[in-house]
Amino acid sequence: MKKLYLFVVGLILFSLASTAQSSDFIPGGNTIFEDNFSIDPVGDLPAKWSTSGSGQVVELDGFPGKWLKIISGIAFSPELTKKLPEDCTIEFDLIIKNQSCPVIFGLTPLSDVSAGNVNDKKIFVTLQRLTGYPGIIYGKDAQDLGNNNTIKIDGYINRVLHVAIAANKTRFRVYLDENKAVDMPKLLSPEYRNNFFISGGEVIPAPEDGIYISNIRLAAGEADARRLLVKQLLEQGSVVTNQINFNTQTNQPLPESLPMLDTLGKAMINDPNLNIQVNGLVQSPSNEQMNNGNASIPASNTDQGIVKMKVDNIKNYLISKFNIGVDRIVTGVSNKAKGNINALKTSSTGTKLNSFITEILKL
Repeated sequence: MKKLYLFVVGLILFSLASTAQSSDFIPGGNTIFEDNFSIDPVGDLPAKWSTSGSGQVVELDGFPGKWLKIISGIAFSPELTKKLPEDCTIEFDLIIKNQSCPVIFGLTPLSDVSAGNVNDKKIFVTLQRLTGYPGIIYGKDAQDLGNNNTIKIDGYINRVLHVAIAANKTRFRVYLDENKAVDMPKLLSPEYRNNFFISGGEVIPAPEDGIYISNIRLAAGEADARRLLVKQLLEQGSVVTNQINFNTQTNQPLPESLPMLDTLGKAMINDPNLNIQVNGLVQSPSNEQMNNGNASIPASNTDQGIVKMKVDNIKNYLISKFNIGVDRIVTGVSNKAKGNINALKTSSTGTKLNSFITEILKL
């Protein structure tokens, strides 16, 4: 029995260690550009992309949906209406075949890759399977700044690889599936935010096959607010936010609010000792507000019930997605938050039910 107990403890410790290494990538909440080529005919160039040469939308046996085939020496960039924001994320699915050319992707000062040579100036990551060379190389312009030999590209061949890029101020990170492959804290500068690009690397002799991408999503990161939420919670023990919005019919968090909750969930995974209380603030209007006509009636029991439902839905989301123990999150309804926040706009019932103030306490 003693040996069994020790074995079980070992499994628990291994599980906690594995969890602590989970990816810190958080997708941006506001979509800037999205494409899966569903509206593009097979054999055509995709309608929402620019290219330095040729390419075509294809269907692949064994892989659902449509894919953009990019051959050696050809670059593609999405057609954006403005440059990328300071905090943004870029995601796409990638298929590398046995005979594919190398993959090069990153950020470029060119707003359109057809307007110049993307290789002249760029922040880039190269994925390659060349004998005697690293599998992952990253750099700026024509200079290689480093490589990552701990991740083997052979493990990503002939399957869908999810690539994610996080650009936050000067920091540039790249993830292959959930493995962080590149992290350069002082790499980015504003001129490189004009667009995202992806190209097929040139080698001699030319490879028999290209690379394939689909399910591309570029989004504003809004990372600062999320970073500050966890930072303040850990340092001060409490945080107050009105950045979590809800569907007025279902009382479920809206999709744009999920990155904020994902930040909190990942913080709880990384720190098994972090337990929290989530309160929804029901704010009754003051006499001054009533006299000024900014509110009409005090908060009712119905209002409190709706707020309680919303904070319970926050708890359920975190438990379900991150497999957090039910006893690690307590929910409640409060009439006054302990933290400070700017003046709250009130609805006709005296409470802000669609985007109410949420207070999170460290227990």
